[in-house]
Amino acid sequence: MSLVKYFIISAFCIAGLSYAQPELDIKPNKIEFEDIFNRLKHVHLINTGDVNLTIDSLQFNPEFYLIDFANNQQVPFTVLPGDSVMMNVLLSGFQFVQITDTTDTIYVFNNGENNPGKLSVKIDFFEDEYGKINGIVDDGVNPLEDTYVYFYYEGIYLLDTALTDVSGSYSITLPEGDYTIAAEHDGYYVTYFDNTFDPFFATELELESSDSLSVNFSLTGITDTNLSVSGSIFDSTNIFPIYRGIVVVRKGTHVPYETVPKTANFGDVFSGLVRQDGSYKIYMAVPDYYYIQAYTDFFLPGYFNEEGNASVYWIDGDSVLIDNTILNKNINLVRDSSYGGGLISGSINFAGTNPVVNYDGITLLARSIDTEALYTYNFGKETGTYGITNIPYGTYEVVAQKIGFENAFSQIVTIDPLNNQFFNIDVSFIISDVNDNNNDIIPQDVILYPSYPNPFNPSTNISFTLPEAVDIKLQIVNILGETIKVLLDSHLLAGNYNYNFAASGLVSGVYIIFLQAGNILKTQKIILLK
Repeated sequence: MSLVKYFIISAFCIAGLSYAQPELDIKPNKIEFEDIFNRLKHVHLINTGDVNLTIDSLQFNPEFYLIDFANNQQVPFTVLPGDSVMMNVLLSGFQFVQITDTTDTIYVFNNGENNPGKLSVKIDFFEDEYGKINGIVDDGVNPLEDTYVYFYYEGIYLLDTALTDVSGSYSITLPEGDYTIAAEHDGYYVTYFDNTFDPFFATELELESSDSLSVNFSLTGITDTNLSVSGSIFDSTNIFPIYRGIVVVRKGTHVPYETVPKTANFGDVFSGLVRQDGSYKIYMAVPDYYYIQAYTDFFLPGYFNEEGNASVYWIDGDSVLIDNTILNKNINLVRDSSYGGGLISGSINFAGTNPVVNYDGITLLARSIDTEALYTYNFGKETGTYGITNIPYGTYEVVAQKIGFENAFSQIVTIDPLNNQFFNIDVSFIISDVNDNNNDIIPQDVILYPSYPNPFNPSTNISFTLPEAVDIKLQIVNILGETIKVLLDSHLLAGNYNYNFAASGLVSGVYIIFLQAGNILKTQKIILLK
């Protein structure tokens, strides 16, 4: 009798132990990427057990896939019994998929019975056309060994790198496509093909099947190692460092819109490459105010902002005075959703009485008409043309931005299975009224531009624009609402104005700029740091 009882109790204990375990169920457990427009799939990791399930890690080919989770969860994380977490799988590196890679498996390691969980992958399209690029890197006299050469597919997707040997030579095999190529060596400015420091103006190289192309570089030595800016690039959603990308510094401040064409000079633009820890460092040749812009694949480009906000548009960024070694200029970037295969391209124009004709520093983004979300981007070329790729199905307009100008917009187009490539979609920066007194171009609204520098010590520049003659009052107020100083109380004509506010005699703290123009009030926070 006791033996029977022992057996029954033991059986129930074993059954209980067997039942009280986490169990991973992947739904669906098979995904299929049909074409370039269907490269984003969603699966659910479900805990069908009775105790917490821990998702420890994933095993997959990072050249092929970009994987993340709902609510920005990072492995390891816990899934409660009966709960689930959505996993997003993007076929990002479709350029590398060959016929032998069209079946694959993603492994999900966990503490449950089904360990590892298996997600089967089928890819219905592949790349079997490759070409070769080779060349030599020198400093004009001597070959440069251990130079890194970077290959950016369609200008923004870092596809591969090569390293030069003792003779300065490199060689690499790549899928066919259009590439922007950069060379980096310690002690030299980062240079892009064909002989420019500006990645926006780099010449794209078309590589076709069985091509063998030669691309050589002559690098310029850094002239002042005490003039630099550094910081790190982060994912704005989880503040994790982004381990690759390009950071560009470009001369500019929050001044009103320019009308006089300018020729880019040495020292106007420099760039640096993001290290694997998310850091960057860029050397300048001339002390001045610069905007700092970062970009990388699968994130929208963004500008440095003193408050740490993700700033896609230049007007939300802050220019930085780089006159020595400047540290901790970190940039937060926003993820984009560029998983399609659509193309929008065209020309960039400037319309007005005295339009500019220089195309430097123009960023173009595809914006959804339905959701207003920004999807993928690219840059204006020196020829005044642009092309944005990898756009999903949907209805879009192109938004173009250039430092010192209001945004420009294209006509609206719809990308669908029958029409997925649009050419001759032009964007025009509209320049409106001209003030005859100072030949500045006047926008149609009262604008108080971000002061610079900010934070500041001992002074900051305050710029504003008036579209018409009006009574204005410009004053500085403390956080208690007390007027500290009235800078201007007068009737002004339409135009652009700039005032320097010297904070001598004031203590460190937060102050507010008040600009009253007629019945319009504009305010801005400034910080004095002594």
